[in-house]
Amino acid sequence: MSISYNPPARKRGSVDAMNISLTMKQTRCLAIVFLLGLLPSSMLFAADEESPAKAPASPLAPVAFFTAHEWDAKLPDSPDGKKMSIHASFTWAENRQAIRISNQFVIDGKPMPYIDGVYFWNPEKRAIMFVYSDAKGSLYQGTVRLEEGKLVHEFQEIHPDGKIDALLARVTPHGTESWDNAIFARKDGTLTPLVQVQYLPSH
Repeated sequence: MSISYNPPARKRGSVDAMNISLTMKQTRCLAIVFLLGLLPSSMLFAADEESPAKAPASPLAPVAFFTAHEWDAKLPDSPDGKKMSIHASFTWAENRQAIRISNQFVIDGKPMPYIDGVYFWNPEKRAIMFVYSDAKGSLYQGTVRLEEGKLVHEFQEIHPDGKIDALLARVTPHGTESWDNAIFARKDGTLTPLVQVQYLPSH
């Protein structure tokens, strides 16, 4: 929107108090209009109740429930009797285009580094993807698809020596109250269960 204002011509050297007064009022009005033009429209007009503007859904919506809480998952005790669990944290990146992953092993109450990475949307592949590394230096990368209410993570573990293992995880969310994670090794078309744990909100 452009604003055009052309005041009436006056004879050089003439003084007209009324014209000066009107010009000052018009100047103030223009200043107000200009300032209003700088304000977001949401501050000037109420949203149309009949057809409210809706932000487009994030392509990461299927995994957004991870960010509802920090999570804990109990693991079996270690062979020497130590209590073990995983503490999982997922947070939105500031640009809302990725979800950060940061998990820790907790052994007898002591947290230890585990994995750090990110979920993101790949526009070329039209898929949610993820990548993370663990404390041993292994790299994990793969894709996520929704299948019968489960988030199927199809991925590889690339070990520090370059060896590659194929893995699959089925994550089953229960609203934002809990989620289950079942991990399988894939070899020669066969899935072998490795571990299954349930994550609950941290207290």
